[in-house]
Amino acid sequence: MEKQPLALLFDIDGTLIDSAGAGGRALLMALGNEFNVPEARPVALHGRTDLGIMTELLESHGVAATPASVLQLCEHYFRLLPVELKRHNGQVLPGVRELLNAIENFPDEQLEVELVLGVLTGNMPASAQVKLQHFGLDGYFEFGVYGDRAQHRPELRDVAIETVRARCGPIAPERMVISGDTPLDVALAKAMGSRCLAVCTGGIDAQALADAGADQVIADLSETDRILDWLLAL
Repeated sequence: MEKQPLALLFDIDGTLIDSAGAGGRALLMALGNEFNVPEARPVALHGRTDLGIMTELLESHGVAATPASVLQLCEHYFRLLPVELKRHNGQVLPGVRELLNAIENFPDEQLEVELVLGVLTGNMPASAQVKLQHFGLDGYFEFGVYGDRAQHRPELRDVAIETVRARCGPIAPERMVISGDTPLDVALAKAMGSRCLAVCTGGIDAQALADAGADQVIADLSETDRILDWLLAL
């Protein structure tokens, strides 16, 4: 009998990696360089999409957030990001490699499902790839849903479902699991009708994630067996 897919979608920043502020630093530098902003001020980043962040960043500094200005900011940001990642002491978060390896190498004969790995991130496609490559995680994921498609994370609902179905066929939303570190990740999972595994590695405490409606809240991704048991408990 053909195995039914189970799509496991991971956020990047705060869930898989801690870039030690490299992304935010590169973004502010790009804004200053491209638009002659002498003292660029940060905006909230946590859990948001890059499109929303860049729109607010431009507008809060008196620059119209047109498609052309967003593209201009993006292109400079993408050039600076690899440099800033090398300069900052970022890391892959606890348990990430072990969990991804366990999923990738899970014995087929022990599974009644096909595990499919993807990213669901607020990053733009290019910045997501840069970060995953920098930390050696790019080889694990077959596809991605990115923050260039909506200004607000829950608005990624339709494109996320469509992207997963393009890879997996007519999969039901409840067979998609979102792993993230913010209430916005939880909100997106709820909007999709999917389960959410929330981790506290991004700085949001367990109670706030539980209150947001996460189906499972854990300190980090280091409890491989426990996480796999929960993921496979359909």
